[in-house]
Amino acid sequence: MRPETSPAPRRRWTRETALRSVAAFPWEQTLIMGVAAVIGVYAGIAAGLFSNCIRTTQILLFRFPELTAHLRDPGWQARFFARLRAAPWRLEFAVLAAIALAASFALSLRSRRIVPAFEAARIRPVALAGAFGLALYYPLLVIATFNETFSEAENGLYGILVSTPIWLQIAGPALGGLAAGLIVRYVSPESGGHGVIEVMEAVHGRTMNLPGRVAVWKSVAAGLTIGSGGSAGREGPVVHLGGAVGSVLSKVLALPRDRRALLLACGAGAGIAASFHAPLAGAMFAIEIVLAGEFSVRGFAPIVLSAVTAVVASRSLVAGQADLRDVEWHLTSGLEIGMYVILGFAAGAVALAYVRIIALVHDVFDGHRLRRLRLWKLPASLKPAAGGLLLGICALEAPRALGTGIESMNAALAGELGLLTLLLTLAVKLIGTGLTLGSGAPGGSFFPAVFCGAMAGGAFGRIAHHFFPAIAAVPEAYAAVGMGAVVAGSATAPLTGVLMMFELTGDYQIVLPLLVSCGIAAAFVHRALGGSMYSLQLRARGVRFSAREKVLQALSVEQAMEKVDAIPESLGWSDLVRLVSETAFPAYPVVDVTGRLRGILSVREVRAALLDPALAQIAVAGDLSRKEPPVVRMDDDLDSALQKLAGAGVTSAVVVSAEEIPLGIITRENILEAWRHATEPAT
Repeated sequence: MRPETSPAPRRRWTRETALRSVAAFPWEQTLIMGVAAVIGVYAGIAAGLFSNCIRTTQILLFRFPELTAHLRDPGWQARFFARLRAAPWRLEFAVLAAIALAASFALSLRSRRIVPAFEAARIRPVALAGAFGLALYYPLLVIATFNETFSEAENGLYGILVSTPIWLQIAGPALGGLAAGLIVRYVSPESGGHGVIEVMEAVHGRTMNLPGRVAVWKSVAAGLTIGSGGSAGREGPVVHLGGAVGSVLSKVLALPRDRRALLLACGAGAGIAASFHAPLAGAMFAIEIVLAGEFSVRGFAPIVLSAVTAVVASRSLVAGQADLRDVEWHLTSGLEIGMYVILGFAAGAVALAYVRIIALVHDVFDGHRLRRLRLWKLPASLKPAAGGLLLGICALEAPRALGTGIESMNAALAGELGLLTLLLTLAVKLIGTGLTLGSGAPGGSFFPAVFCGAMAGGAFGRIAHHFFPAIAAVPEAYAAVGMGAVVAGSATAPLTGVLMMFELTGDYQIVLPLLVSCGIAAAFVHRALGGSMYSLQLRARGVRFSAREKVLQALSVEQAMEKVDAIPESLGWSDLVRLVSETAFPAYPVVDVTGRLRGILSVREVRAALLDPALAQIAVAGDLSRKEPPVVRMDDDLDSALQKLAGAGVTSAVVVSAEEIPLGIITRENILEAWRHATEPAT
């Protein structure tokens, strides 16, 4: 008989067992994903709010009589409530907000039985922030429905300006600039700027703080600027607000620096995705531009999640308002690729002009150039108004250059604009964006680059089709490719340009010419400027964001210099010959009798001079030295030293003490060797 076996004892599910189980749960990554989703919600809501505030500003400023007439119309109220009942109320947003609130409430009660106390305290603020962001959808939907009842705004700003008095077309941008300038001057001085630059500075600078108050005021000021006709992008404030949400939440959660940088990038990517309804382009923008390639696989999921969430939220509020019309492209001849190569160079030239015009106008208003215009003497609050006034005058012959111009971009994609209109609008847009942003008005610089690309590409397509109709069979496609190419050039981000236009046009076939033109445009601008419109402004602020620059910034000149005794400028020929034949140093500082620096003597140049019999027994060290060489100090970082060498176009600089006494030299080879030693893996 088989022995009786007792059943296995049932495992008791104790509190300790539960805690051991949840301890293995990836709380940190889950929390990051939750924060990324919340950031996406706020970015999408911000994009919808910003877009509708722009339309409201346009109606109030340019169509105030029609607005009052509508409000007095007995049938308007019925029409408004009918549209309100038919609006997409998205009950799933309310359900998600309720779940988030319930989760936050549950975690505040007996959460320790389910979630560790420390994690519960971190999840609660994320849940509350998510619930509040979702709840914002409903009042904003009312604003969007209100705007839709006014047919005057359906065709964009250009449709409004067609029947607007000339004086108001001129005064509109000035009034918006004045209002924005007053906000920046007296309410929130930190609200100036483009938006993307501030987020990138927070990611790569010493501090990662982006106050939410600043983001709100920047959105208000930029909405007044763009709504009144200012030539700026609506993506800048949205990017800034998304980054601010990431900054605030990461600070509340006490996350480490790399996680905070990732969440700031999530905000920036979500802002671009929400503004253009392009999640892939938004994610690539965060990786390629904001993080500058400093990216890990673990960070890909939060960036994509925030971008997708932002698009879902923004589409509910601005359905159809940010969409570009579809463009079909097919390769009729292999020679057409050559056309897109030429377009790449043309788009690169436009992007280069775009970046330089903004910088030029900024310098004019700051007094660094064209001081005789005396614009730099204007009060800071009046500079955006002056820029808006000049823009209004310039745009009299090209009103399509005012505002964001989504309707004009669609007209270019449809081939509805003539060559002269395209070229004139492009010229005014380049100048107008410089006047708006260079004068200090808040707003983005990304969207105007897209507009310039549409005009430049449309003009190129018309010319190409006129001379080579069999090759350039679809001239409208050149406008779409031009949009991506100018963006890729100005931001030196070819993949962002390719993905953005692929998503906006919905045509996979157009990726082929996009890759060609975007790659050439980005290389063209990088060759000419050594960076993008973002990196150049960051460098001007003293921020280094590439891996090489950060390593060089952490090293001092003292760590890479060669200590070389200075030689007198009166050193004779025979002594020079003996010196260059025995030395291993590439250069020497040259001083006068008082010990003051007079120049730098290149050993290579002296050896080349030995072949010149006219110099034999005559020349001295002072004759062969280079006057006014670049000078660095021992405590300078190697990145600034490299910038001085590049700016002077030389390979050697003199290292001096605080008393201006020459101590040695530093060369590009010294800097490269120091960087190599700092980055090579330890053995």
